[in-house]
Amino acid sequence: MSRRESLVRAAFLLAFAAAPATASAQPGAYPAKPVKLVIPYPPGGGTDITGRAMAQKLSEFLGQSVVIENKPGATGMIGAASVAKSAPDGYTVLFGAASEMAINASLFKNMTYDPRSDFEPVTLVATFPLVFIAPATTTQSLKELIEAARAKPDSVSYGSIGSGSPQHLAAELLSSMAKARFLHIPYKGSGPLVQDAVGGHVDMAVSSVPPAVPLVRSGKLRALAVTSSARSEALPDVPTMAELGFAGYEFNTWVGVAVPKGTPKEVVDRLRDGMVAALAAAEVQATLRDQGAVPAGTTAEQFRQFVHDEVAKSDRIVSQAGIQPE
Repeated sequence: MSRRESLVRAAFLLAFAAAPATASAQPGAYPAKPVKLVIPYPPGGGTDITGRAMAQKLSEFLGQSVVIENKPGATGMIGAASVAKSAPDGYTVLFGAASEMAINASLFKNMTYDPRSDFEPVTLVATFPLVFIAPATTTQSLKELIEAARAKPDSVSYGSIGSGSPQHLAAELLSSMAKARFLHIPYKGSGPLVQDAVGGHVDMAVSSVPPAVPLVRSGKLRALAVTSSARSEALPDVPTMAELGFAGYEFNTWVGVAVPKGTPKEVVDRLRDGMVAALAAAEVQATLRDQGAVPAGTTAEQFRQFVHDEVAKSDRIVSQAGIQPE
């Protein structure tokens, strides 16, 4: 387990222990009306499913309705920008993911918001490992594919859900560390990606965990490695990249909560306590397990540093690989 992951888990346990007392000690004016939780993706995806589970429990904690507003578009930037420009009063909250809160800052030069300076961080909610998968009938190991790519650059193809996606960056980080050049094939979603991997139309793919698990268990796909520092509970037999010899490799996607810059600290603290309490609920834990996620629950300052670190990591990968947005 990485130092960051250990810190995140320790923060979650400590924060949850304190959350009920904090909540009962803050009966002030906030919130005096429903809170809007902006999810910058369409309904039905992983971020949306997690956000809705969290919203229900957050509503119980706050004593007010938490209303979901899906605002998709521009890889999450439309929804994120709308929150950044909202009144800093705690009634418009971003439930965002890695792309709009970190990666896009490395890809786009003319963003209408800066994820590092236009938000008050509330908490990191959860991290989601990715998994390298390959057709079960043709590939035995990641080492095999790396050696082929080293011997003949661009001869080994891999699929992701799009240029500049977390899956793309995870593969490019592998390429950099392994000193092997793979051929990137972008797809429009996880469904077509994993099916083409099953059919052998790509040599390898980088996928989120949920769509890969049933195909791995049925023997149609081989899981080669997970991108997290610790093994995934959903795929306990699959090694980490570090276990395969790539010390320091870690690339997760993630979700977190933020509010507009200037939101009062007491409001941020109230929201953070509510999110931590929601994370401890059995229903939310079950939803996170289904998504292959690791719950977090950091302090606001830990999440601020986390976002800065993630932007810096994305900067390095995007620059080294010369990634251009679609």
